[in-house]
Amino acid sequence: MTLGLLSCNGKTEKLGDKNSTVILTDTTIHRNQIIVGDSIFKIGDYLFEAKTNAKFEFVKKGDKSKIKTKGDTLYIDNDVVLLGDINEIISPGIFKKFEFKSQFNNFKTNHIYKGELAKPNFSTDHNAKSFITRIKDGCKNTGVNFAGHYTIVEWGCGCLCQEMAIVDRINGDIIFSKIPFDTADGHSGTEYRIDSRMLIINIEALSEFNDYETGYKRFDHWRKPAVFEIKDGRLKQLE
Repeated sequence: MTLGLLSCNGKTEKLGDKNSTVILTDTTIHRNQIIVGDSIFKIGDYLFEAKTNAKFEFVKKGDKSKIKTKGDTLYIDNDVVLLGDINEIISPGIFKKFEFKSQFNNFKTNHIYKGELAKPNFSTDHNAKSFITRIKDGCKNTGVNFAGHYTIVEWGCGCLCQEMAIVDRINGDIIFSKIPFDTADGHSGTEYRIDSRMLIINIEALSEFNDYETGYKRFDHWRKPAVFEIKDGRLKQLE
């Protein structure tokens, strides 16, 4: 079964400075462009810019393509795949309405540690010794910056790739081997607060599509944004 997602069937939409008529016929989108140039496609929760008369389709996972597109995977999630020709896409990726359910204020810490900062204790995670200089220097140059009494230390491991260690500055315990998202290619950007137990990873896979409409994010399906909470020295994924 092929999915066709459209915000307004057969109605004229104005996005930014562009007017266009959108017609949905089963799996194929045809656009009658009023102003000659590239087209903005707004289909359900999805938004992207592509060449006029671009051909693509949404396919439910497990189903086969029913129209003749090049078949590049333009977007994928747990439910749907968007197929088409990547060379016809003008915008930097496919954008989707997005919002985390979790908020930093929902995981506020009650106390920010102000005492003497413990040095990292590498006996608590022997694998962290591979990055002993980075972790030591990071703790030396950075105080508590996460969840009330932790220091997050990050370093590069390649293009758009970072790894991290989390050090408890009360007792020096290191969380490195048990970080659940750095097991393969690391992560790509983080967001966290000194007064919150919440941690967001892969934020570089998200960017506002502000040129046309706010509230849309660009997804990199290789590194999906995720939310974690630190509790009792462990990171638990929330979403």
